[in-house]
Amino acid sequence: MGAVSSVRRLDPQIREEVNKLLDHGLTLDSIIARLREMGVDSVSRSALGRYRQRFEKIVEKVRRSREIADALVRNFGDETEDKAMRANIEMMHGIVSDMLMQIGDNEDDEEAGPSDGVVLAPKDAMNLAKALDHLSRAKKTDQDAILKIREEATKKATEKAAEAVRTVGKKTGMSKDLKQQILLAMGVQGN
Repeated sequence: MGAVSSVRRLDPQIREEVNKLLDHGLTLDSIIARLREMGVDSVSRSALGRYRQRFEKIVEKVRRSREIADALVRNFGDETEDKAMRANIEMMHGIVSDMLMQIGDNEDDEEAGPSDGVVLAPKDAMNLAKALDHLSRAKKTDQDAILKIREEATKKATEKAAEAVRTVGKKTGMSKDLKQQILLAMGVQGN
């Protein structure tokens, strides 16, 4: 395995500054100049270029995952039953983002070339598998709860509508047969 990227070895605050500059679209030369102003001489232009390529891939993946999460929120609206599912999705988003930051940690090793995948220790792989399992279980539980609440709301609305048919039927002199047909059409048994 190659050496860890010179950018990744930077102090987290300096690396965050590099990320901000990349996010604002500054050129590699501008960022190198800023690093030199900050007293950082250990990062080459080519290492920064490789880091930028990885950074842009990660930004794109995060953007797509946010779009998916936004679509889920739009579909479920402000339903309280969905909050646990959204929290789980955000937690997994954080885990995946951390993993994506590990892609290509051997970028300074010219012979090794950029890494195309994330290398996980067995324990990390097991923890990720557990997290995915918990996420899918939580999602299933949330979906079941939403379905149950919707069924109960439908049942209550149907009962209320049936009672309205019975009440209005008595007041207006609706025939028992017509009232029965309306109630059957609503899926309600009895008169």
